[in-house]
Amino acid sequence: MSVLTEERLIQFMKVTIDLQRDCLDRLISEGTRPAPESILARYQQLVRSIEAEKPNEMTLQEEGWTWIWTIGEGMNLIQLYGRLAWINLQLLELL
Repeated sequence: MSVLTEERLIQFMKVTIDLQRDCLDRLISEGTRPAPESILARYQQLVRSIEAEKPNEMTLQEEGWTWIWTIGEGMNLIQLYGRLAWINLQLLELL
C-alpha cells in the first residue's frame, strides 16, 4: 500500500497556510462576504490535489473528509478559513 509522503504533506500544509494567511488578511473587512474568486480557485485546487491522493492515503478515504470534497458555492472567508484550519490540523496529524 502506498502512503502520502512527508514531503507531500508539508507541501499541502504550505499551500494551506498561505491560503489561511490570505484569508486572515481580509477577515475583518470581508469576513461574511463571498470569498474572492482568486482565493476560492486556489482552495479548490488544493482540495482537488489532496483528493487525488486518496488512493495513497487511507485516512483521506474516511467519511470525515467527505464534507471537504464538496466545495459549496458562495462560501465566505470565515467558512473558508475554518475549512483550511481543519485541513491543516488533519494534515498535521498525518505527519
